Amino acid sequence: MGIELKISKQVKGFDLDAGWEAGRELVALFGRSGAGKTMTLKLIAGLMKPDRGHIRVNGETHFDSGARIDLKTRRRCLGYVFQNHALLPHMSVGQNIAYGLAGVRGDERRERLAEMLSLFGLEGLKHSLPRDISGGQQQRVALARALIGRPRLLMLDEPFSALDMPARLELRSVIREVQSRFSIPVVLVTHSFSELREMADRVIVYSRGRVAQAGSPAEIEASPAGPEVAELLGLE
Repeated sequence: MGIELKISKQVKGFDLDAGWEAGRELVALFGRSGAGKTMTLKLIAGLMKPDRGHIRVNGETHFDSGARIDLKTRRRCLGYVFQNHALLPHMSVGQNIAYGLAGVRGDERRERLAEMLSLFGLEGLKHSLPRDISGGQQQRVALARALIGRPRLLMLDEPFSALDMPARLELRSVIREVQSRFSIPVVLVTHSFSELREMADRVIVYSRGRVAQAGSPAEIEASPAGPEVAELLGLE
């Protein structure tokens, strides 16, 4: 079980036509800015609608243009961590995390919140506002909010971009622990091959809206599919 997609989308002169699949592993979408990586996440999440194709997560069809299936975002049961965290500034850490539990009340709501606060080391910050915590802590809050609803898939859009190196190293470890503990597919967008080399099970290299190469980090580094992929990796 995992994720499978074959999607096409045209937006303002940009043509995305990508297909790939992955199991319950950490898959990284890698490539230059504007290659279609973040658009792919939005299409998976239902924030954008493909022109044609299909998207399946853990055997459930979320979108299929031929069968006229298009599940609403709220029905897809996905966790999405945006590049800017998208925390609600007027809500505390605890309230931001619990915001991902729409429809869950009472003891179960309290238990799940306590679990997330403990998992991400945020117990002492439960009543703090986002502006009063560090960037790394904000990223942990965003991760906790995305996971508290027990999603079938977790998507991360450049989660390290605003962090310093110590926070990056710490968050890499946290994400790997999350993927192992929850046993769900994780799709990570990044511009850094060094980061995905340490984290990813599978890499999908994007180039101008197409998949240029797919494989493990070691396979891609050892045998780039062409000059453009080699250049992205910083190889001769």
